[in-house]
Order: sequence, then structure tokens, then C-alpha cells
Amino acid sequence: MKSISVANLVIVLGLALRSVVNVNAQEDQPSASQTDAAQSVDPNSQNPYGPYQFLVGDWNVASDENEPAVAVQRFRWGPNHSYIWFAGSLLFNDEEKPHFEGILMWNGVHKNLDMLVAMDLESGLVQEQGTVSIQSDGTVVREITATYSAGARPIGAPVAGPSGLVMHFRQTFKAIEPGKILTTVMRQSDHGWVATFPGSDHMIMTRRPG
Repeated sequence: MKSISVANLVIVLGLALRSVVNVNAQEDQPSASQTDAAQSVDPNSQNPYGPYQFLVGDWNVASDENEPAVAVQRFRWGPNHSYIWFAGSLLFNDEEKPHFEGILMWNGVHKNLDMLVAMDLESGLVQEQGTVSIQSDGTVVREITATYSAGARPIGAPVAGPSGLVMHFRQTFKAIEPGKILTTVMRQSDHGWVATFPGSDHMIMTRRPG
């Protein structure tokens, strides 16, 4: 058997290695059909916040569109649409009193929004946590677990005792026309879901000018 020189061996190995690299590079290149499929994807389908976009803005909340507003709700984008900032104020003689503030953030496993809201902006003794999801008819549902520290007073319940208190609420948002949303705020009771406060089972949100 003839011996192979070191120089020839290096050349052979180099050519073999180049062939392997070329084959791998060709396999990594997407086919024309794959490229066309990628280009045909709707960009909106990649945006998990798309179904909730109609909420973004500042809204007057009233028992009817012809009645004076009793509250203001705000939904605003976080940086690069990475989350939704959510806040509300009560109106007293047209002056706002901040009521709650928090964030809504996409959960890629559960395919909904996680929610964490501070409900007591004076002493920080009440929080809401839960989820926000979209229904098949376009209704947005906010499922709420509210926790009250000792001494805090929930709506429709006595003052929380030393161990605190947990209550469940549900808010819905349904677009009924451009710039107008039907919303409900309900409380879970021993008799089922009831209005959290008089008239909260049917309220109208109207987009604020500007």
C-alpha cells in the first residue's frame, strides 16, 4: 500500500469538510414554499393583544350614554405594546379621585392576560388579581379575585377581619359601536352573581374626546 503524504492528507480532509459544510448550508435554506408561507402570515395574528385593542383609550363611564359620567377608565399601552396599563378614577363634581391602577400582561401558556391591580391607592390594603380573556363573541371578561387586608371595607361586605377577606368579581366589556362599550361589574354572592353596586349590571363607556 502506498503511503499518503501529510500534505495530501490535509488536502483530502479539507475537501471532505467543505462538502459537508455545503450540504448543511443547502439543507438550512428554506424552500420556496416555506418562504411563501412565512410571507403570507397575517402580522395581526402575531399580536396577542389584538383582540383587546378596542379598549385602549380614555373612557367616561355612566349608567347611560345620556347620563353624567360617574367614573373614568383608562387603558394605555406599555412600551412597544408589551403590556396594557389599566387605571380608573371616580368622579366627584367633575373632579377625579384615583381608584385603582395596574397592568394586564399576556400569558403565552394560558393564552390570556394576567392581571394585577392595586385597588386602594391611599393605603395599599386592597389588591385585585386574575385574568382577562376574550370570548367567541368578542366580549372581554375580567375575572377578579380581590383580597382585602384587615380593616379594609369591600363593597357589599363588612370590614375585613384580622385574617383579611377574599371576594370574587367579574367585569365584562362589549363593543357596541365605535367609541362606545357596554360594561358590567358583578359580584359573586351566596345567591349567584349580583350587581356590585346599583346600576353596575349595565353601564356605558364612551370614549373621551381628545
